[in-house]
Amino acid sequence: MTLRWTPQPVGDAIVDIVLSLNEQAKSMHGTEVATASYSKIKPSIANLDAIGRKVEEVEKEIKGLEGHPGRYLRSMLNSYGYFVRSLQGDDLPYAEYIANIQELPATLIPEETMKEHRELVEQGLTNLGYRGNLREKAESWLNDTLIPPDKVIEVAESMKEKSKIGTLKRIIELPKQDGIDYIKATRGVFWSGYSKYTGDFRGNLTFNIDRPWTEPVLAQIMTHEGYPGHQAFYCRWDYLFQQEKLPLEASYYLINSPTNALFEGGPESALHFLGWDRDEEETEKVSSKQKEQYKLARDWIDMQRMAMTNACYMFNTGEMSKEESVAYMMQEGLLGEIEANNCYRFFSDPIQKTYYPSYYYGRWMVGKAYDSVPKQQRSEFFETLYDTPHTTNTFIDAVSAMIGEKFQPFEQVKTLKEDFLI
Repeated sequence: MTLRWTPQPVGDAIVDIVLSLNEQAKSMHGTEVATASYSKIKPSIANLDAIGRKVEEVEKEIKGLEGHPGRYLRSMLNSYGYFVRSLQGDDLPYAEYIANIQELPATLIPEETMKEHRELVEQGLTNLGYRGNLREKAESWLNDTLIPPDKVIEVAESMKEKSKIGTLKRIIELPKQDGIDYIKATRGVFWSGYSKYTGDFRGNLTFNIDRPWTEPVLAQIMTHEGYPGHQAFYCRWDYLFQQEKLPLEASYYLINSPTNALFEGGPESALHFLGWDRDEEETEKVSSKQKEQYKLARDWIDMQRMAMTNACYMFNTGEMSKEESVAYMMQEGLLGEIEANNCYRFFSDPIQKTYYPSYYYGRWMVGKAYDSVPKQQRSEFFETLYDTPHTTNTFIDAVSAMIGEKFQPFEQVKTLKEDFLI
């Protein structure tokens, strides 16, 4: 038996839409957007116009569906319609696409927010004994912790097992068949790390060694891609689906949908979940000195991500050229030239341009949610994050109910999204 929220023809059509969108994205842009699908349903819708019509048909079918399933699926179907329009090249405001595809703000991160975070990074560098201005301190720190390109995979491998041990001990259970079959290096891509789920609870990780890697930053990305990040999410969902605890209508992961901020926000907070950045947590042979480095690396990545997200916004709204956005990231986020150009390739991509904001906003939504929940409720929090299909808005409401007050993860960002939601 399969757990379903809707009658079989409706549920099957929802998965068909997702997988058919994947076929169109691969055909048009060479990009896989359905990065996991656990059912046996195959794509059958031949073109974007037909997908759009099918979306409208299913929206009518679920109009009266009550409770969480109805709210979740109406948001998902709305996002599919907007994703179709994006693939067709419809000239809609960038904020409208982000609001309807991801249920996220689309505006500039305030300079005051960025300034406060630069100060956090500078204080962390000072605490480690570095001197000079922020750029000088950062360059010394990066040089001191640099990993040679031919050693990146070896260092990543050394983190794999202990991060899985911490995941199983403090976060979620995984089936005994779970595992990462290999970690390899690549060049020529715009991303830093990539987790590929291959099915049957197994996956592979790949890291881009064109960019420089330091040990504290690699720890953040390794836990993001592996445990308790993407591999843990993919495997857990597969297990839940096979146990009839995940509904067919949510039995996949789709780039450009309202689930993205959770799927990226959880991995962006993965090292924090493990307690590798906090002395009060017992951890897997992670020293206090390493924890100080990992805390700094998280602040460093957050500082860079703010500049990258603003550059993404300004490029996609026509306020900046490629050259201006690259220069902005290097100046405001202290990115190196390789990293800034890779990020530009990421957020200027026709598929990824409406996905990229999920990293920054997901990080703050999930990270703030975790820190807002009392320690005795963490198991409930992880069940909400890993085991329950949520959109951005339903997750925010679930956290509000958990903590007994309105959860406002984006309160520092003046959002325009209400103007565009239907």
